[in-house]
Amino acid sequence: MITSNFFVDFKLIENVDAIDGIVNSLVPENRSSVREAFEYLNGVVRKYADNEGYNITMGKNAFAIAMWMLRYINEPGMTSRFAITQRDVFERELNRISKEDNENIIFYCDSAGIEATVDGNTFHIPFDFFIKNNKKISGYKYRLVYQKLSRGTIYLSKNQFIHLLREDFVQKLMDVYSRMGPGDSQNIFRKFIGDLEKIKKDFLEIKSKNTISLGEVDFTMFPPCIKTYITQMRDGENLAHLARFTLASFLHSAGMSNENMLNLFKFAPDYKEDLATYQVNHITGVISGTEYSPPKCSTLRSNHLCYMGDDPLCARIKHPMQYYEAKKKSSGNYRKK
Repeated sequence: MITSNFFVDFKLIENVDAIDGIVNSLVPENRSSVREAFEYLNGVVRKYADNEGYNITMGKNAFAIAMWMLRYINEPGMTSRFAITQRDVFERELNRISKEDNENIIFYCDSAGIEATVDGNTFHIPFDFFIKNNKKISGYKYRLVYQKLSRGTIYLSKNQFIHLLREDFVQKLMDVYSRMGPGDSQNIFRKFIGDLEKIKKDFLEIKSKNTISLGEVDFTMFPPCIKTYITQMRDGENLAHLARFTLASFLHSAGMSNENMLNLFKFAPDYKEDLATYQVNHITGVISGTEYSPPKCSTLRSNHLCYMGDDPLCARIKHPMQYYEAKKKSSGNYRKK
């Protein structure tokens, strides 16, 4: 039964008294869990310096303690990297348990409150679960138009379903994190403040050295959506698939080199050089022969990726490149690509 040996216990994470008891216990097993959590977060910082993830599996107690340590440290970039690397661990664990029986994935779904059934190697899931979790997954296999849909049910391969489950896992993780109180974390780690401050200091020192270079393109001329995507990526957030496509196609249209674009995408918490290079080269026409344009503003709005706020220029344009070109014209420094 998956729930008896799986590596995440969300109920434990939200039980403040239980976490406090484990962290401040003298029981050897509990002290070992605290050490494991510290070792993990130090590993995250070390790997961050090399633009790599640190996707090892922790015990349930260590995982919960690490979550509370992140709540104390309160650095979004570090939390996001933790969530993405553990997403990969989660995917690995689902693949492991499903080798024995696909029903093990259904056991997990039952424990997580996810409606799903399996028939052989085909998983049946509700339409709303699919559209909630497909946004940040790249590839046509995860676009709604390519799915088999019947009476509100979508039929997926195991690999497709596991990818959706891992995105749902990240969202659950971040939802739990958002409910964790900073004051509780300070009390839980009252004996370990110095150790956690050291981890935070090390992370911030590395972060300060990671500067974004946009080459010759002018960030001040970018529309709010593009500025937001870049800021989110710099802060370690995992952008939705459409946001990444929009960012890459916009920067190419604005004149950024593929090399500078890839240097920017290194800030993504799930960055993989070979995949990022392929995607950028495809979008810019190096591989495909087609230079893709960014989506229209209406498409971004319908996908909740518009951040116009009260920008008066946004209200008058229909495409991100129109914004950039209008800004360049008004500055007297305009040359259409």
